[in-house]
Amino acid sequence: MTTDTGRPAAPAKQRVLPALVRYSFAEAPAVSTLTVLTAVLAGAAPVGITVAIGELVDGLTSAAGKGTSGSVADDCYRWVAVIVVLFLVTHLTESVRSALGRALGRRVTGRLGERVMGAASEPTTVGHLEDSAYLGRISRARGAGTIDMPPGEAVFGYSTRSTLWVTAIGSAALLTGVAWWLGPIVFVVFTLLHSRLVRNYRKAVVETVNQTTELRRTSYLRDVPITPGAAREVRLFGLAGFFRDAYQAEWRTNMAGVWRRRREHDLFVVVVVLLTGAAVASVFCYLAYRAATRADGTTVGDLAIGGLAVRALMQVLRADDDDLRMGFGGKAAAEALSFPATEPAVAPDVAPAASGALTCEGLRFSYGGGAGEVLHGIDLTVPAGQSLAVVGLNGAGKTTLARLIAGLDAPSGGSLNVAGVPVDDAGRRGWQRQVVAVFQDFGRYELTVRDNIAFGSLAHADDEDGLRAVARQAGLLDFIERLPDGWDTVMSSGYAGGVDASGGEWQRIAIARALFGLRHGAQLLIMDEPAASLDPRAEARLYDTFHELTAGATTIAISHRFATVRKAERVVVLDGGRIIEDGTHEDLLAADGRYAELFRLQAKRFEEVAS
Repeated sequence: MTTDTGRPAAPAKQRVLPALVRYSFAEAPAVSTLTVLTAVLAGAAPVGITVAIGELVDGLTSAAGKGTSGSVADDCYRWVAVIVVLFLVTHLTESVRSALGRALGRRVTGRLGERVMGAASEPTTVGHLEDSAYLGRISRARGAGTIDMPPGEAVFGYSTRSTLWVTAIGSAALLTGVAWWLGPIVFVVFTLLHSRLVRNYRKAVVETVNQTTELRRTSYLRDVPITPGAAREVRLFGLAGFFRDAYQAEWRTNMAGVWRRRREHDLFVVVVVLLTGAAVASVFCYLAYRAATRADGTTVGDLAIGGLAVRALMQVLRADDDDLRMGFGGKAAAEALSFPATEPAVAPDVAPAASGALTCEGLRFSYGGGAGEVLHGIDLTVPAGQSLAVVGLNGAGKTTLARLIAGLDAPSGGSLNVAGVPVDDAGRRGWQRQVVAVFQDFGRYELTVRDNIAFGSLAHADDEDGLRAVARQAGLLDFIERLPDGWDTVMSSGYAGGVDASGGEWQRIAIARALFGLRHGAQLLIMDEPAASLDPRAEARLYDTFHELTAGATTIAISHRFATVRKAERVVVLDGGRIIEDGTHEDLLAADGRYAELFRLQAKRFEEVAS
């Protein structure tokens, strides 16, 4: 589902727990089943221990003074054995439950991560990946934030809490067996206190999280005096006291709300402790009285059962990391599940023909669903094999036009056709396989230099001769052969044996990648400021050989440097999202219009710099 701007819409979110349970069983049915079974068993075993202890206490009371043999003593031995076995079962199942819960959580996190990545990769356009709201959804689905809590943590939290609640419900049932009204009352009171504790705890954490931006600035003020780049001026200008005072003032202001919430939480905890203590003491006194008076057949064993049951119920009176896992991890899971499940996108086996002319008819584009139109009815035809230069000042719409032609954005009006076939939603992915590009913000992949170049045509990654040829054409071969592992060197110093490349070297890699795609069948090459990170000599060499390297292909070179595109067969000038001039370099100079004005202005500036 998409919005009217062509961006994926956010589906309605589901209730977290049922949706997460269904998803877990769908993705890992065996592990999910075992997790549930061990969680229930780990919670039920302590209830069994409580019952066994009660029976043992009654048996010991009956066996007092009768020796260590006989039927009563044998019953005591059997209950001791039951207790030992149940203790072992409790610890074993809890360990298994914890391991399975974490494994299932990792599986869910991984699968939901793939789901989010698939949904974000499904659209053929990229506008949604530049939408802050959509990027926020992706970030939330991954559990990113001050508290890093991915979706799978909710699975682990729920598995842990389910064990606790099985024990609590079983213990309440035991109290009900002692006195029918006691179990429900204690259970309800403790449950309400638990809910309030968790709510207060989460509020305190959320308030801390909400202070992220302010605390980031506070940390900045604290660290400036010891930051190498600023430390010199801090000392020369005597700014240490300023930053210290500013840090302390902002810290107190930003943390005031957090401290207030913590005080409220701590006060509530004190109230809970006092109320709980009074309630537990009352229950024990009541049970002790019943046992002493043998009311309704109450025994000392019943007193033991009641005491242990109350103690087990007290475990719900806590708020800890599992509540954060269920809260924050659950929100991440809900966000991730709101992304639609998709199958991997596959380009059609036969891409649309690209040997014909590329035609833009009334092409319009605007950001934000209508506000701020960038292109205003572009009409442009580029014959197959033509080298076209698109020039204009910053903000003229050059890069936007290039993205539309490449099929990376959907126009808000007009159409794009190749050989008479419209490039629409159905054919956009196939058309993209016919296009290679070097954008200003080209990809810098922390992979081997071989991969970085071969991505231009991954199906031909084994073309060693082709890789060397495009590396040589891009002026990159000597650099690659000097690398520690040659073509297999990872382009990042963050990995063993990896190296960092300069901006110019990265730009040459991007150019080589595009040339490799062109070598293996791409029909359109788009170069958006391809020489931005190259020195003047390298830039001159690139444009001197550009047309030789791209012979036979349709090329669109975009630049605000007019002198660098003069060898193009055709030049169009964009201004304010409209084509205002169209012709050869010589024709446009002769016309003495905007192109000629800007060309001479730039030439004069470079002459002044040279002199």
